[in-house]
Amino acid sequence: MSRTSKLIFAFWIFIILMLLWQFYTYNQGLKQAAIERPQQQHFWFTNSVAAAPAAPTQSHVDGADVQQIAYSMKEDTPSSGSTTCYVTLKNMGNAKATGIQVNVRPFLGASNYDEDGGQQKVFVVKADDPLGKFGAWLNFPDLAPGESSMQSVVFLSHHFTIPGKNPKPDIVFQTEKAQAQTHPSPPGAGG
Repeated sequence: MSRTSKLIFAFWIFIILMLLWQFYTYNQGLKQAAIERPQQQHFWFTNSVAAAPAAPTQSHVDGADVQQIAYSMKEDTPSSGSTTCYVTLKNMGNAKATGIQVNVRPFLGASNYDEDGGQQKVFVVKADDPLGKFGAWLNFPDLAPGESSMQSVVFLSHHFTIPGKNPKPDIVFQTEKAQAQTHPSPPGAGG
């Protein structure tokens, strides 16, 4: 072995020893940090967004009153790259609701982020954003007072968007008019 080969070999041995020393020192630092700051065993999550005051409830609605009572989403259903939205509406009024439609906008109020921007900057999709306007009208069957129905609609998933909860849904319906009761004419009456 020549002198140059011995120097090159010694250089690489020195580099390997220094790397091993750095790994050892880093690992010891992690162990010491874990001893000084043990990991929390129990986690409590609180809602950081202030809850909106409850809307005044109406004790009696004269006519039909259709409201969204449940909304959920399942990603990659029925196939990869799509999202299925499940909407449940209930008639809270005292009359039958007909011609019910709801505008399902799954990305309104959603969390959106840009991974390519260097930092993950999260923002909420507003109603004036094109993604916030994206939606579909979903038809529901007629609902009697107290009756509910669940329907589903499929959307394409959007990259970098965490779906929202369809806040403040646009629900259109008509109240079925009570049929006028016709009383038969008494016998012997002219008619």
